[in-house]
Amino acid sequence: MASLKNRLLHLGQIPEGFEVPEGLEPVALFTDFSSAGEAGLVILAMGKAYWTLAHESRFILCVAQVDAAVVMAELRAVAELESKPRRLGFTRYHEFSFGYRSFLIYGLILIGCFIWQGVAPVTEAGRCDSLAMVDSGQWARAITGMTLHGDVIHLASNLVAGLGFAYCVARFFGAPAAWLLILLSGFLGNVLTAWVYYPEAHYSIGASTAVFGALGLLTGVGFWVALTERQQSWSMPRWLIPILAGLTLLGLVGIGDGSLHGLVDVAAHISGFFCGLIIGVIGAIFQNTFVSLQAKRQWLGAFCLAVIAGAWVLRLQG
Repeated sequence: MASLKNRLLHLGQIPEGFEVPEGLEPVALFTDFSSAGEAGLVILAMGKAYWTLAHESRFILCVAQVDAAVVMAELRAVAELESKPRRLGFTRYHEFSFGYRSFLIYGLILIGCFIWQGVAPVTEAGRCDSLAMVDSGQWARAITGMTLHGDVIHLASNLVAGLGFAYCVARFFGAPAAWLLILLSGFLGNVLTAWVYYPEAHYSIGASTAVFGALGLLTGVGFWVALTERQQSWSMPRWLIPILAGLTLLGLVGIGDGSLHGLVDVAAHISGFFCGLIIGVIGAIFQNTFVSLQAKRQWLGAFCLAVIAGAWVLRLQG
């Protein structure tokens, strides 16, 4: 609904040809009756009487001459207040298309690296290794470790859960930026895990840290949106997120195994989720930045691929 200022034509101006009844003074002129009625409610709230008079398809509010000055001042204040942007209350968030090509690339990377593991001895060079990462600064392992998997079930669970949660993250940040944030969450999660286990030796592989990072991103976004936009309407069905959560818990906790010790790497999952949560809140606060980055989405996607490729180059050369 337009503000009172946009619908109010004149304050205190007498239309040409309008005869003012004795003892009254016009205070506002409107083009429709409903707008005049809303302004009349303001006058009634002041404890004043008013009259609505029709003149050439327009509606004129009149009040007693003694009340005219104070009523016009109040109507002017209300109009100015409604025209100002609200700093508190609801804000609008942009919803992006999910970018199916990036999801295809995600699947090809994980499947391709899994096949690569079967024909070349790259697992030891690329796995997350707490001692090598902390003592030798081999932080590229935090990236390469996410591209490796122990078996087909481990791979399939991370593919399904990763694609599901990445879809939701991409609707809020755009696909290229979403994958960059997921990659960052997984990287920081693996770095944090290495520090948690250090100086104990700990080895792990799998994209589950990044998948839990995506879950953390969603949680952070949901937390911030709930604080600022409680009536936000999304095109995605509400039942989608709990379904994906169930698949993730089944695949990563009940079936998947990425610790290389026969146990689920709970620390990596928690670390990825925690890092994603923090990044998600920050990202939600500055969502407008990601809207403007859509013009550079190809560069963001290329940067993600370059980071993964660069990490593997560092590991194979080291």
